[in-house]
Amino acid sequence: MKHSLRFRLLLFVLTSFIIGWLTISGFTWWRATAEADALFDEQLFQLATLLAVVTSHEAEEQDLDEFAEDLQINGYSDPPVFQVWSSDGRLLVHGPNAPRKPLSLNLETGYSNVVMRGHQWRVYTRYTSDKQHRIQVAQESASREVRMLGFVVNILSPLLLALPMIGILWWVVVRALNPLDRLVHQIGSRSATNLEAIDTTIAPAEAKVLVDAINDLFQKLQSSIDRYSRFTADASHELRTPLAGSVIQIHAALASSDKIERNHSLNQALKGLSKLHRLVEQLLVFSRMEPEVAMLEFAPLDLKELSVEVVSDCAPGYLERDVTLELEAPHPVKLMGNWELLAIALRNLLDNAVRVTPAGGVIKVSLLADDDFVSLAVIDAGPGISDQNKALVFGRFHRLLGTTGQGSGLGLSIVHSAVRLHGGTVILEDGEKGKGLQVVIKIPIRRSYPSQVVKL
Repeated sequence: MKHSLRFRLLLFVLTSFIIGWLTISGFTWWRATAEADALFDEQLFQLATLLAVVTSHEAEEQDLDEFAEDLQINGYSDPPVFQVWSSDGRLLVHGPNAPRKPLSLNLETGYSNVVMRGHQWRVYTRYTSDKQHRIQVAQESASREVRMLGFVVNILSPLLLALPMIGILWWVVVRALNPLDRLVHQIGSRSATNLEAIDTTIAPAEAKVLVDAINDLFQKLQSSIDRYSRFTADASHELRTPLAGSVIQIHAALASSDKIERNHSLNQALKGLSKLHRLVEQLLVFSRMEPEVAMLEFAPLDLKELSVEVVSDCAPGYLERDVTLELEAPHPVKLMGNWELLAIALRNLLDNAVRVTPAGGVIKVSLLADDDFVSLAVIDAGPGISDQNKALVFGRFHRLLGTTGQGSGLGLSIVHSAVRLHGGTVILEDGEKGKGLQVVIKIPIRRSYPSQVVKL
């Protein structure tokens, strides 16, 4: 189950706060109890020291009976439990709650824990300076713990005031995420056709990168939709004309009783359907090159071998038009590429060239390479293209005025897309001696591609 950003942020903040609060409270409790324990031990030490001083001065006078009352008057709220023993083991004096047996069997100077009357007691033992008397004072552990608890609670009480901060943190997190809620609402309330840019002023700085990325995606989607809309409109127009003409010719053939007129109508219909067939094929080829990221398999290939194969396939058909194909490729040219796309590009260049080359003309295909680039040129013997039209011929369905044949207007656009997928460029130049057109495909010789995903 995926939780919302608000839930995860609240969980992180509150968990961190609670862990920090418990850590501080635990450390404070430990330090406070340790200091309180040391403080109570210090009280025992001071009480024993006071008894030792009094005993040294007044033991001879047996004036220790009123010592407990003096201690209570001087701030000791609990009746003191103490004993004063002589060096020969006689109990000289003791507090009102002290037993007649030694408080601790440990006769060394220092602290000890004993069980007396079924309870734990803390005992401190020391001697007077003349070593003639042993002093033992005691505190009940339960009494110490009750007083210690009050002491620790007083220290921890300021930390309890931090607990309401949980509610404040909750409110702060919810408040801080309100701009994201407005952003989500703005995007969620859009229609499927609304690809306008999101208002970045409502987004927090941390989300601005995401909003900019979404706006960039919207822009690409809008451009893609516009491009496909134009493509669909142009394709519909181009398909409608030969289809409608063929239908008319077929109706004319069916209505005609004259064999010559019927055959003429059927031939015209066949030409229209042939043009339609070629247009559909090129539309299918072009559609594979349209995505902004094309999944293509690149492999090592020999461009000379590819050129020989394409020229060999096209040459017989061109001979029927009295057009000669010449290939100049003295050496093998190795590069990484997609065989099918490059073959389609070369075949389209040859088809364009044969339409403008008059009977008896020659179409030359030349292949050159250096360490960095390979250049494949197709030179026709046609009328050429003006500089003004050279910038337009790569557009879809663009046909030059005065050209003949069954061209779809997609040939050079397909060539341009195929070459661009290989990281190359298409250059239009005047042919030999300023006659005809020379189309040069220039592709970098790459030994490998980092992946099979090639961005347009």
